[in-house]
Amino acid sequence: MEMLMFHIDKKRNQPIYIQLYDNIKESIIEGTLREGEKLPSKRHLSQYLSVSQTTIEHAYLQLIDEGFIVSKPKSGYYVSDIESLPFIARPSKTPVTFQASTQNDISYQYRFQLGAIDQAHFPFAILRKFAKEAFEDLQHHLVETGHKQGDYALRKEISHYLFHSRGVQATPEQVIVASSTDQILSIITDLLSPKSHYLLEDPLYPQVHQLLKRKHIHYSFLQVHHDGLHVDDHHGEKEVVYITPSHQFPTGVTMKLKRRIALLKWAQATSTRYIIEDDYDSEFRYEGKPIPALQSLDQSGSVIYVSTFSKSIAPSIRIAYAVLPEALQKQYQQTQNIEGGSVPRHTQYMVSQFMASHHFERHLNRMRKIYRQKRDKLITILREYPEHIDISGEMTGMHFVITIKNGWTEDQCLKQFQRHRIDLKPLSAYCYHSTPHTPQFVLGFGGIPMEEVEAHATQLLKSLEIEATST
Repeated sequence: MEMLMFHIDKKRNQPIYIQLYDNIKESIIEGTLREGEKLPSKRHLSQYLSVSQTTIEHAYLQLIDEGFIVSKPKSGYYVSDIESLPFIARPSKTPVTFQASTQNDISYQYRFQLGAIDQAHFPFAILRKFAKEAFEDLQHHLVETGHKQGDYALRKEISHYLFHSRGVQATPEQVIVASSTDQILSIITDLLSPKSHYLLEDPLYPQVHQLLKRKHIHYSFLQVHHDGLHVDDHHGEKEVVYITPSHQFPTGVTMKLKRRIALLKWAQATSTRYIIEDDYDSEFRYEGKPIPALQSLDQSGSVIYVSTFSKSIAPSIRIAYAVLPEALQKQYQQTQNIEGGSVPRHTQYMVSQFMASHHFERHLNRMRKIYRQKRDKLITILREYPEHIDISGEMTGMHFVITIKNGWTEDQCLKQFQRHRIDLKPLSAYCYHSTPHTPQFVLGFGGIPMEEVEAHATQLLKSLEIEATST
């Protein structure tokens, strides 16, 4: 069928999925959408409406539950026979069955949320001390406009930390600080040629390609293998590679040394090629020795290192950073009106003092132990049922991937999760050309309170109709 011509108003104080639900339901009742007519796939409709696949998914699941559409395995979504349904009055703009007022529409009790941190162990007291210093002492310089790359004290601490923890070779002058990874990437794309073609991992979190799309930059996807991304001379026309080698998001794959060397050789072949290394949650490695950053192996100034404090401290800190090769750092300094200086200086002061006092290092060691305990508890419970669940990507970070082997489709799993008030994202939501054949889900565990980990695992098993044994 032709793509659905629905108007989605993102400024309305109403969840987007409810707007989509309203439109489809009304079109079915009015006969605009007829029995047996196929609806667009979640991926195509999400791209057309510029919303997430999860939003489409929630709208479709509610329509399935109410009988307006049906899901046919390996085929898609189709309009039901509405005459077989009870009489339904013309729908109001806000169905009374929905109570939530945000896009997180369902009242989830069990949230395997990505990007969430452990709130119980956040260093409130220590950061409060540095906040008082920043605001109560006469820090006159903090009320002035700072350096566009970020305050030198913070950049110095970042360069020191990266060298000792990740092997990254960087001077404070090479570090730039921004308010988010999106802004860092925007700065990087401004420095590189606007004609560059970017090669992206598939799967990948959507913010990267959405930024490139907004800036009209060409990009294409390359499937992630079990040993990482395969880039060689066959990809010669591509000039920039964006990669998460230490813990690929969302698969959790760690790029093997052979692939890292091949990628570096590819980049070194010409001066116009660059690698953007996103090292966003490498701090939390639970098995074996820490793997050095790709940048630590770079001998030609081809790697742009990117990371953030969103996992190591908190998302609300709003500090990301990059290490620019010397050539790009000089170009940054010479470029007029380039982005920078967006992080409040008082926040920069707090974080720099947090690092300089060694509290940051101690905090990471403590959180690494806590996240390991959460991960181990979840994995111990789930691995009791290898005939139903496979686990992968669990060596590093605050998420891993589960593969459901009970014969259900992804839609069936999602419907069960919703019924059991479980928030769990499918791997397919991050895929573009490499959709998994077996249902896979990205399970975040960082934000689950330790005392609730077992209950989350048990509820997940219950939703999959697996009878959990006592642990």
